[in-house]
Amino acid sequence: MNSIHEEYIRQLQQALAACDGEKLERLYALIDAARSQGRQIFVLGNGGSAATSSHWACDFGKGASVAGARRVRMFAPCDNVATLTAYGNDVSYDSVFVEQLKNLLEPHDLVISMSVSGSSPNLMRAHEYAQGLGCTCVCIIGDYGGALANVSDLSICIPSRNYGVVEDIHLIFGHMLSQRLKQSLENAGNP
Repeated sequence: MNSIHEEYIRQLQQALAACDGEKLERLYALIDAARSQGRQIFVLGNGGSAATSSHWACDFGKGASVAGARRVRMFAPCDNVATLTAYGNDVSYDSVFVEQLKNLLEPHDLVISMSVSGSSPNLMRAHEYAQGLGCTCVCIIGDYGGALANVSDLSICIPSRNYGVVEDIHLIFGHMLSQRLKQSLENAGNP
């Protein structure tokens, strides 16, 4: 058991250390700009990444809120199980996000997708629709060369093919960015 533990930690540390810090800075700037301009942010993902999307929406929507400061308007469409499953059943699973975005997305909003493979058709369709509306799209993906990077304005590749490591880092990024935003707002005197 000790060797499994040590190997997993090694993989996690190695992948985290190799992530592109400049791209994370760009993502932080996009999130803060959306917040300061009152734009919406939609966070998408499947499976474990859906759970992380929901976690991001909580951490930014509640955890990064500072009295007197404009709040982050972040939403995870996976949270509406009734709507998600209605579109999955009546249209197709490939459409579960794009159909919800058609009801909610405004030009210049921000769409962030998390995926291990980077090739989920429902995320691809959501990004294609969002870009057509003039929105900015970001993906945070594992090292599989996923096509989602091709329909994203910013692609952050986590250099790992271990789904657990990639999903752990999705969550770590959310904590890093939301805590930084809260600290920035507290230090700035609530802009």
